Amino acid sequence: MQQYFAKDKNLTLDSTDYHHIKNVMRMKKNDIIKIVYDNIIYDCIITSLSPEVKYEVISKKERKNNSVKITVCFSLIKEQKLDYLIQKATELGVDELIPCITKRSVVKIDNKKKKVKYDRWNKICKEASEQSFRSDIPKISEIISLKDVIKLDYDLKLLCSLNKSSKNIKKVLQKNSKCDKIILVFGPEGGFEKEEESYLIKNDFKSVSLGDNVLRAETAVSCALSMIKYELMR
Repeated sequence: MQQYFAKDKNLTLDSTDYHHIKNVMRMKKNDIIKIVYDNIIYDCIITSLSPEVKYEVISKKERKNNSVKITVCFSLIKEQKLDYLIQKATELGVDELIPCITKRSVVKIDNKKKKVKYDRWNKICKEASEQSFRSDIPKISEIISLKDVIKLDYDLKLLCSLNKSSKNIKKVLQKNSKCDKIILVFGPEGGFEKEEESYLIKNDFKSVSLGDNVLRAETAVSCALSMIKYELMR
């Protein structure tokens, strides 16, 4: 069964969704689709496909969001890897994604390219949310610096690090099992510079390790979110 996100309370879909229903999935009359609006999931039956797609609601239910709100703050990395990061983070239930500029960031996004990038990222979030049957789509915030990161208000602030002195993330999560808002910060390829890690730690971030293996930037996000989902999701 396919799921789509509506643009308004009338359950109007985007033109690309109608195209997907009619020409890509080649659905037929009486097929069932799911349409989501404002965290309510509607089961709809297709009543017509020509000249336009029409459907009727046959049932609905409200899906409660996870009680733990998770934000991923990531350093800008190469496009294909970043697309993977955004897609998998969405599938694993992240609530907000924050791009961040660090000293080792290999990607620079100027104002001319920003809209194209955000349109692409938001499309990835939407499609990944539909694929994973989420009832919401993660928010992608504006690009910020580490100086902005430390001002963010969270119950638990985690810095994913390769530093040998970092604490095991599982133990940190177990000690903070009642927190409601978590932010995880991930560096670029090669990790953060020492000064950046020290700066974050001095501003209430806990340095945590994801294990002995050195993970790619995009893989580390999936790994950490999986651990959080296992340990804290209620």
